[in-house]
Amino acid sequence: MEERDENFSAEKLTKRMGDIIKRDWNTIPNYFSYFRLVLIPCFIWLYLIGEYAAASVVIVVSWISDIADGFIARRFNMTSELGKVLDPVADKLTQGAIFICLSFRYTLALVLVLVIAAKEITMLIIGTVVFKKANRLDSARWYGKLATGAISVTALVLVLVPTISDTVASGMLIACIVLASFSALMYIIRYLKIIFEIKKEEES
Repeated sequence: MEERDENFSAEKLTKRMGDIIKRDWNTIPNYFSYFRLVLIPCFIWLYLIGEYAAASVVIVVSWISDIADGFIARRFNMTSELGKVLDPVADKLTQGAIFICLSFRYTLALVLVLVIAAKEITMLIIGTVVFKKANRLDSARWYGKLATGAISVTALVLVLVPTISDTVASGMLIACIVLASFSALMYIIRYLKIIFEIKKEEES
Protein backbone atom coordinates (compact mmCIF):
# COMPACT_ATOMS: atom_id res chain seq x y z
CA MET A 1 0.00 0.00 0.00
CA GLU A 2 2.82 2.38 0.89
CA GLU A 3 4.53 1.73 -2.48
CA ARG A 4 1.28 2.48 -4.34
CA ASP A 5 0.89 5.77 -2.50
CA GLU A 6 4.42 6.79 -3.44
CA ASN A 7 3.81 5.90 -7.09
CA PHE A 8 0.53 7.77 -7.01
CA SER A 9 2.24 10.83 -5.55
CA ALA A 10 4.98 10.66 -8.20
CA GLU A 11 2.36 10.41 -10.94
CA LYS A 12 0.45 13.35 -9.48
CA LEU A 13 3.64 15.41 -9.27
CA THR A 14 4.59 14.59 -12.87
CA LYS A 15 1.11 15.44 -14.12
CA ARG A 16 1.07 18.71 -12.17
CA MET A 17 4.42 19.75 -13.63
CA GLY A 18 3.23 18.77 -17.12
CA ASP A 19 0.11 20.91 -16.69
CA ILE A 20 2.22 23.88 -15.58
CA ILE A 21 4.49 23.57 -18.64
CA LYS A 22 1.49 23.37 -21.00
CA ARG A 23 -0.12 26.36 -19.34
CA ASP A 24 2.92 28.62 -18.95
CA TRP A 25 5.35 27.92 -21.82
CA ASN A 26 3.88 30.50 -24.22
CA THR A 27 4.57 33.77 -22.38
CA ILE A 28 6.76 36.72 -23.34
CA PRO A 29 8.98 36.51 -20.21
CA ASN A 30 9.61 32.82 -20.85
CA TYR A 31 10.59 33.57 -24.45
CA PHE A 32 13.34 35.79 -23.05
CA SER A 33 14.54 32.81 -21.00
CA TYR A 34 14.52 30.61 -24.13
CA PHE A 35 16.57 33.30 -25.89
CA ARG A 36 19.14 33.29 -23.07
CA LEU A 37 19.49 29.54 -23.43
CA VAL A 38 20.19 29.96 -27.16
CA LEU A 39 22.90 32.52 -26.34
CA ILE A 40 24.90 29.94 -24.33
CA PRO A 41 26.41 28.04 -27.30
CA CYS A 42 27.03 31.40 -29.01
CA PHE A 43 29.11 32.54 -26.04
CA ILE A 44 31.05 29.27 -25.83
CA TRP A 45 31.95 29.41 -29.52
CA LEU A 46 33.05 33.07 -29.38
CA TYR A 47 35.12 32.53 -26.24
CA LEU A 48 36.87 29.43 -27.54
CA ILE A 49 37.93 31.19 -30.75
CA GLY A 50 39.31 34.09 -28.71
CA GLU A 51 36.68 36.69 -29.56
CA TYR A 52 36.51 37.96 -25.99
CA ALA A 53 34.89 41.33 -26.77
CA ALA A 54 32.11 39.65 -28.75
CA ALA A 55 31.68 37.05 -26.01
CA SER A 56 31.31 39.91 -23.53
CA VAL A 57 28.60 41.45 -25.70
CA VAL A 58 26.72 38.14 -25.53
CA ILE A 59 26.92 38.28 -21.73
CA VAL A 60 25.54 41.84 -21.69
CA VAL A 61 22.71 40.89 -24.09
CA SER A 62 21.89 37.98 -21.80
CA TRP A 63 21.77 40.39 -18.85
CA ILE A 64 19.45 42.77 -20.69
CA SER A 65 17.09 39.96 -21.65
CA ASP A 66 17.11 38.76 -18.04
CA ILE A 67 16.17 42.25 -16.79
CA ALA A 68 13.48 42.56 -19.47
CA ASP A 69 12.15 39.13 -18.50
CA GLY A 70 11.69 40.15 -14.86
CA PHE A 71 10.34 43.62 -15.64
CA ILE A 72 7.69 42.39 -18.08
CA ALA A 73 6.68 39.52 -15.79
CA ARG A 74 6.09 41.88 -12.86
CA ARG A 75 4.80 44.94 -14.74
CA PHE A 76 2.23 43.07 -16.81
CA ASN A 77 1.44 40.35 -14.29
CA MET A 78 2.95 37.61 -16.46
CA THR A 79 4.69 35.70 -13.69
CA SER A 80 4.29 31.95 -13.96
CA GLU A 81 5.33 28.80 -12.14
CA LEU A 82 7.34 27.69 -15.19
CA GLY A 83 9.05 31.08 -15.29
CA LYS A 84 10.11 30.72 -11.65
CA VAL A 85 12.02 27.60 -12.70
CA LEU A 86 13.10 28.57 -16.22
CA ASP A 87 14.58 31.97 -15.30
CA PRO A 88 17.08 30.69 -12.69
CA VAL A 89 17.86 27.64 -14.86
CA ALA A 90 18.83 29.95 -17.73
CA ASP A 91 20.92 32.01 -15.30
CA LYS A 92 22.75 29.03 -13.84
CA LEU A 93 23.41 27.35 -17.19
CA THR A 94 24.79 30.63 -18.52
CA GLN A 95 26.99 31.04 -15.45
CA GLY A 96 28.13 27.43 -15.69
CA ALA A 97 29.10 27.78 -19.35
CA ILE A 98 31.02 30.99 -18.69
CA PHE A 99 32.98 29.71 -15.71
CA ILE A 100 33.74 26.35 -17.28
CA CYS A 101 35.32 28.29 -20.13
CA LEU A 102 37.16 30.50 -17.63
CA SER A 103 38.40 27.45 -15.71
CA PHE A 104 40.96 26.87 -18.47
CA ARG A 105 42.69 30.01 -17.13
CA TYR A 106 41.55 30.14 -13.49
CA THR A 107 41.35 27.01 -11.32
CA LEU A 108 39.01 28.76 -8.87
CA ALA A 109 36.47 29.19 -11.65
CA LEU A 110 35.97 25.43 -11.64
CA VAL A 111 35.52 25.50 -7.85
CA LEU A 112 32.79 28.11 -8.33
CA VAL A 113 31.08 25.89 -10.91
CA LEU A 114 31.10 22.98 -8.45
CA VAL A 115 29.67 25.18 -5.67
CA ILE A 116 26.90 26.45 -7.95
CA ALA A 117 26.15 22.90 -9.14
CA ALA A 118 25.98 21.59 -5.56
CA LYS A 119 23.70 24.47 -4.61
CA GLU A 120 21.35 23.93 -7.54
CA ILE A 121 21.10 20.17 -7.01
CA THR A 122 20.30 20.71 -3.34
CA MET A 123 17.75 23.40 -4.22
CA LEU A 124 16.17 21.13 -6.80
CA ILE A 125 15.68 18.33 -4.27
CA ILE A 126 14.31 20.58 -1.52
CA GLY A 127 12.31 22.67 -4.00
CA THR A 128 10.64 19.52 -5.34
CA VAL A 129 9.57 18.61 -1.80
CA VAL A 130 8.14 22.12 -1.28
CA PHE A 131 6.37 22.00 -4.65
CA LYS A 132 4.91 18.61 -3.83
CA LYS A 133 3.61 19.77 -0.45
CA ALA A 134 2.65 23.38 -1.19
CA ASN A 135 1.87 23.20 -4.93
CA ARG A 136 3.95 26.35 -5.49
CA LEU A 137 7.48 27.50 -6.11
CA ASP A 138 9.27 30.24 -4.20
CA SER A 139 10.57 33.34 -5.96
CA ALA A 140 14.17 34.55 -5.93
CA ARG A 141 15.33 36.32 -2.75
CA TRP A 142 17.78 39.20 -2.24
CA TYR A 143 20.65 36.91 -1.27
CA GLY A 144 20.19 34.90 -4.44
CA LYS A 145 20.11 38.09 -6.52
CA LEU A 146 23.21 39.41 -4.73
CA ALA A 147 25.15 36.23 -5.50
CA THR A 148 23.93 36.21 -9.09
CA GLY A 149 24.88 39.88 -9.53
CA ALA A 150 28.39 39.36 -8.17
CA ILE A 151 28.91 36.26 -10.28
CA SER A 152 27.65 38.04 -13.40
CA VAL A 153 29.94 41.05 -12.91
CA THR A 154 32.90 38.75 -12.25
CA ALA A 155 32.12 36.76 -15.38
CA LEU A 156 31.98 39.89 -17.53
CA VAL A 157 35.22 41.34 -16.14
CA LEU A 158 37.19 38.10 -16.49
CA VAL A 159 35.97 37.52 -20.04
CA LEU A 160 36.38 41.12 -21.21
CA VAL A 161 39.80 41.64 -19.56
CA PRO A 162 41.79 38.42 -20.12
CA THR A 163 44.98 40.22 -19.01
CA ILE A 164 43.68 40.90 -15.49
CA SER A 165 46.10 39.89 -12.73
CA ASP A 166 45.73 36.47 -11.12
CA THR A 167 45.47 38.09 -7.68
CA VAL A 168 42.49 40.24 -8.63
CA ALA A 169 40.83 37.38 -10.50
CA SER A 170 41.29 35.02 -7.54
CA GLY A 171 39.87 37.62 -5.14
CA MET A 172 36.77 38.08 -7.29
CA LEU A 173 36.25 34.35 -7.64
CA ILE A 174 36.65 33.72 -3.91
CA ALA A 175 34.06 36.43 -3.19
CA CYS A 176 31.66 34.72 -5.61
CA ILE A 177 32.24 31.33 -3.96
CA VAL A 178 31.47 32.82 -0.53
CA LEU A 179 28.32 34.59 -1.77
CA ALA A 180 27.07 31.50 -3.62
CA SER A 181 27.59 29.38 -0.49
CA PHE A 182 25.80 31.96 1.67
CA SER A 183 22.92 32.10 -0.79
CA ALA A 184 22.61 28.30 -0.79
CA LEU A 185 22.50 28.22 3.02
CA MET A 186 19.82 30.93 3.18
CA TYR A 187 17.64 29.20 0.58
CA ILE A 188 17.94 25.87 2.38
CA ILE A 189 16.88 27.52 5.66
CA ARG A 190 13.94 29.21 3.93
CA TYR A 191 12.73 26.02 2.23
CA LEU A 192 13.06 24.01 5.43
CA LYS A 193 11.03 26.70 7.20
CA ILE A 194 8.28 26.39 4.57
CA ILE A 195 8.25 22.60 4.92
CA PHE A 196 8.09 22.91 8.72
CA GLU A 197 5.17 25.39 8.47
CA ILE A 198 3.26 23.09 6.12
CA LYS A 199 3.85 20.13 8.39
CA LYS A 200 2.65 22.17 11.37
CA GLU A 201 -0.53 23.15 9.50
CA GLU A 202 -1.19 19.51 8.58
CA GLU A 203 -0.85 18.44 12.22
CA SER A 204 -3.12 21.18 13.56
